[in-house]
Amino acid sequence: MDVVDELKRLVSIPSVTGNEGDIGRYIFNRFRELGCMAELFQVSKNRYNVFAVLPGDGKSDGDSYARNLCLLFHAHMDTVPPYKMKKPFEPVVTEGYLWGRGSVDQKGGIAAVIGTFQKLASDSKRMKRLRESGKRIGFIGVIDEESEHRGSMAMKEMGIGAGYAVVTEPSGLKVGVGCKGTVPVRVTVHGKSSHGCRPWLGKNAIEYAMRIARDVIDSELPVMEIYGMGNLEDPVNLGKTSATINLGIIQGGVAYNIVPDECVLWFDRRLIPGENPDDAVEAIKGIASRYNKINNIKIKVEVARPDWNWEPIKKRGLRPALTPLDSRIVTVAREAHEEITGEKPIVYFTDGYNEMDFLVNDLGIPTIQYGPGDAALCHTNEEKMNIEELKSSVDVYSSIIEKICR
Repeated sequence: MDVVDELKRLVSIPSVTGNEGDIGRYIFNRFRELGCMAELFQVSKNRYNVFAVLPGDGKSDGDSYARNLCLLFHAHMDTVPPYKMKKPFEPVVTEGYLWGRGSVDQKGGIAAVIGTFQKLASDSKRMKRLRESGKRIGFIGVIDEESEHRGSMAMKEMGIGAGYAVVTEPSGLKVGVGCKGTVPVRVTVHGKSSHGCRPWLGKNAIEYAMRIARDVIDSELPVMEIYGMGNLEDPVNLGKTSATINLGIIQGGVAYNIVPDECVLWFDRRLIPGENPDDAVEAIKGIASRYNKINNIKIKVEVARPDWNWEPIKKRGLRPALTPLDSRIVTVAREAHEEITGEKPIVYFTDGYNEMDFLVNDLGIPTIQYGPGDAALCHTNEEKMNIEELKSSVDVYSSIIEKICR
């Protein structure tokens, strides 16, 4: 199947977070058709991670086939809701783009890996070399990336290990070597209610929350310098990235003429490598504690997100990750990109988050992000995949495999 047709098929299968069962079974069967060893790993009811290995002949030696991979491709199978997209699950190709929910985030990456495995499986000489080398290439498709990250949390339990990994999230065919972590923080301010005509009888929770918010936003955050961003041929090129904080939600008050007795602030604190999530939370607690001492004002600071109810992810958090720029996977990806596209790749550190966190921090696998599509289109009503990038990614992935599994 052509990679564009593959992406059409994937987009046509709705897989909004929580409903990944159908897409998981489809991807499992596709890899089986290609001769891969494939496994459905149940993470929760009717929600499966899909794990596949090429070459897939013979029986696995216990679970060693999962641990001893030369290279692992990682992708998430869930998408955000369609929101206001017109016909989100009826993919249309026009003017060099394929439109549809999930086309960029991130079924394009999945289609590219399937296309790569299909390309290898149909090449008898390359498959022979791969078998003789004893090297194995893996794919892990995970659930729940858009919410509580249960799929990637389960990789450790699955016993997955690899020499190197590629997260196929959209990067516009740039080589991503790291990502920020994120700590969602909820600050709840409890005051005292009174009638609005006698505000001195109450303790206005919104007013105190505003003061806390200003102090948190104005607090100094760390900055990191990463040599070699952009054009790696420039030895003095310096990239800087800083931690950030965003106040995204304020909830409080029941009527304009009542002094509010509660106000809730929701912060998104982005972490740079080297930062500890617990320290970031403690810093906000320290700011809030200045107001805790005021009579009848109580403040609670906790890790929380509106869509997080699962305690393990609250406890773990989402951590920053960085793969050294001299890592072999970075070098190989750069070479493969230039070989296929004829252009030197841009190497970057993303302001956003992706699940290379789990690969780097939990499994100890040097990981890059490299995938087709414009990340700015993720979660939008204009989501569309650049077909030229999609096709190029298959060739680049094939080249990465050839080089790193020699």
